[in-house]
Amino acid sequence: MVYRYRSLVKKTAIVFIITVTLPILQTSAFKIKENTLLKSTISLQNKQWTFIIYMDADNDLEKAALKSINSMEYSGSNKDINIIVQLDTKTIFKGVRRYYITKDMDAWSIRSEIIQNLSEKDMGNPDTLVDFVEWAIKHYPARRYCLVLWDHGNGWQGGICYDETSKSHLSMLDLKQAMNEIKKFNDKNIDLILFDACLMGMLEVYYQIRETTDVIVGSEDVIWGEGCPYHMILHDLKNKPESNASTLGKIIIENYADYYSSFSIAMGAFYNNLLADNIVNKLDSLAQLLIENTKEYKKEIKKAIEETKTFDVGDYKTNYRDLYDFAQEIKNLVPDKDVKEAAGELMKSIDNTKIFSTQNKNRGAYGLSIYLPVKKSDYKDEYNIIDLSIATHWDDFIRKYIKTNDSVNFFE
Repeated sequence: MVYRYRSLVKKTAIVFIITVTLPILQTSAFKIKENTLLKSTISLQNKQWTFIIYMDADNDLEKAALKSINSMEYSGSNKDINIIVQLDTKTIFKGVRRYYITKDMDAWSIRSEIIQNLSEKDMGNPDTLVDFVEWAIKHYPARRYCLVLWDHGNGWQGGICYDETSKSHLSMLDLKQAMNEIKKFNDKNIDLILFDACLMGMLEVYYQIRETTDVIVGSEDVIWGEGCPYHMILHDLKNKPESNASTLGKIIIENYADYYSSFSIAMGAFYNNLLADNIVNKLDSLAQLLIENTKEYKKEIKKAIEETKTFDVGDYKTNYRDLYDFAQEIKNLVPDKDVKEAAGELMKSIDNTKIFSTQNKNRGAYGLSIYLPVKKSDYKDEYNIIDLSIATHWDDFIRKYIKTNDSVNFFE
């Protein structure tokens, strides 16, 4: 099985293959209908949900993308749900295709209508994302919208949606720009954003788009295979199409956990519009206290970091650690009363902002990670310009900790 993350060491994706047998939807070949007929499927009335799936497979995920679309076809659009996909591949076809996903039990072919054939697009350009989402909202209106970003991911460091033809990807600044423009067009937040990509379930990513979406779902760990099991997710949503965004977030995670039950999992759903008033404020308070106490309790802080759950991928060290677990270790190990209290408040804020999370083979994972390197060589200066660093003292704490514990390579 392939899992999907983007390495910062090489320009191409690192792909790990594990020989296993996956449940359902296993195929050895796919055929895409060579159909350029642009058939109108425009909704005349608002449905309950429109899924807007931005599927960037202009890389080594082409076959996984076809499997994913076929899983969507097991359910298909109906009177309550629109399923719209924009698909870009590297070699299977030229240009970009937009599909209206309809029910089809043929696991060997994509039979949904191609509603638009477009010239080649740069899926790593925020303007391409904005154009697709605005087009989907205009032609397929609904009470609620679920935006899916499907591709390789690497948290705040590597972003998401890698287009190998254009040699680009969506950075944190790109993502913020795109989501702000989408909100302006839609005149309200997107109800739910699902990052169907590795390592995107982290505070830095969520805070970057905090004012543009109500609920956000992502994985601290890798995302396996063809990604989320849409045949299961959409089946459950069809049974309760009036479900709100928080309910859908739980449906997504529960089905992902069921589908990949024998693999490592660490996913969470959060009220993203509550991040600033809850988690981020509490994080800032703890960071300031840790800065004040770094020298006195450097051994205890070091031990807390070492004990915190990390999300490395093979030999690739992400320096992503579970935020709740870190706060818990700080509370347990640092004797200072104020630090203990601040760590406890941060833990409560995560609980109060979280809708649902689950883990498998990831003890210490509570649904939300954060960047916490321990060496100067691992600290990336780009971290200073993302919104979380601007809004809090977390980046200051990281630099202070590294300076205190590394007597040779310290920050000037």
